[in-house]
Amino acid sequence: MERSVGLSPVFLLCLLLWEPAASRCARSLVYKITVTPKGQAWCEIQGQVNGNTFLHYTCGSNKVTLISVPEINATEAWNQHRDTLLYMVEELRKTLLNNKAEIPATSYPLSLQGSMTCKDESNGQTSASLEFGLDGQISLHLDSKKRNWTVLHGEGRLLNKTLASDRAMTDLLVKTSAGDCRKWLEQVLCLQDEILNTTAASPTATATVPSKANMPIVLILSIIFICLFIICILSWGLNRLLKRCDQGGPGGVDKLSDSAFPLADSGSPAAHV
Repeated sequence: MERSVGLSPVFLLCLLLWEPAASRCARSLVYKITVTPKGQAWCEIQGQVNGNTFLHYTCGSNKVTLISVPEINATEAWNQHRDTLLYMVEELRKTLLNNKAEIPATSYPLSLQGSMTCKDESNGQTSASLEFGLDGQISLHLDSKKRNWTVLHGEGRLLNKTLASDRAMTDLLVKTSAGDCRKWLEQVLCLQDEILNTTAASPTATATVPSKANMPIVLILSIIFICLFIICILSWGLNRLLKRCDQGGPGGVDKLSDSAFPLADSGSPAAHV
């Protein structure tokens, strides 16, 4: 006779009590640029951290607007990043001027938009990439790790020919994104970690009951180990009980002992029926 054994109640209880550890904080740093070869305000740079704008700079007038955000010190970041960013946009400007005749613009003046992104991935690695486009439409992507250019739209073919064919330009963009930008990302604070650290350092933190989301990973692993140990013990005991039932051992129900239902005496009326 087949027997189906359901999930152990203890196992179900462990699933209800257990919560995965908080996901790793994903940081991102993005610099958006606009390069217009001709004109006094020939470039603009906008910095964003975790989606929040923290600076805006205009070339020519050298006007910079810094916005306070909790993830990064905007003043220190701009002082450290400025020279590298300005050198990159200057080289892009020269490239556009040298290849202006080969890059037709749908509007005047010719304008190059770009963005440099470095961010934390779910696997713990840091990625870096750049995207470029003309007149507001992004059409070219550069994977800094693979040094691979990808045309996103047909309009990006001429831009790809201008930028990708210039090895020195590719080297500069890869170095700036995969090297400098990834290093700058280390300056970006993870607000989730900061909140936990602040809570741990607060004098009133010991008077409050910590939530399960803030439980140390060691405690979570201990609970999992205890649950698995209990499940193993219950499974072992249940298997032994089922085997003994199948073999007709003590307490079994498959084979009945003669002593449980003694035969009637030959002299009894039932024996002659």
